[in-house]
Amino acid sequence: MMKSTLAKAGFGTVALLALSGCESLPGEAFHPLNGTSWRLVDVETSGTSTRLNPELQARHTLKFERGGSLILQLDCNRGTGDWNASLPETYNGTLVISQIASTRALCPKPTFGEDLAADLPTSTNYTLTPDGRGLVIRARRVVYAFERN
Repeated sequence: MMKSTLAKAGFGTVALLALSGCESLPGEAFHPLNGTSWRLVDVETSGTSTRLNPELQARHTLKFERGGSLILQLDCNRGTGDWNASLPETYNGTLVISQIASTRALCPKPTFGEDLAADLPTSTNYTLTPDGRGLVIRARRVVYAFERN
C-alpha cells in the first residue's frame, strides 16, 4: 500500500511538472513581435520618403528578442536595447524602446544607423500589416517602415 501511494504521488508530481511546462513564463507572453527580424525599407521625414536599396536594407535591421531585448544592425555598427509593446488592436499598438547602446564606427554615406539609434527611443507606436510582413514604427520626427526578414 505504501508503494502505490508513492507511485501515485510520483505520477501526480510528473503530471504537475508537465502541465507547468505549458504555462508561459513571466515576460514570455505571446506577442507578434517576439522573435521577429526586420529590415528597414523606407524612411519618411517631413513628408519626404526615402526608399532604401536592397544593400542598405540588409545593413539596417531590428530583431525583437523574446524577453524584451532588441538587437540592431545600424549599418556598420551594432546596437542593443530593450523593448516593450502593447498587443496590437487592429494592427496598431504602443511601443517603448530604451536608449540604444551601440558601437560608434563612422559608416560611409548614405547611412541611417545613427538616426535609427537616436530616433527609436522616441517611438510612440507601431503598426503591423494584416499579413504580418510589414512593420511601421512612428517616432518623434520620423516614420520607419520595415519588412520582415
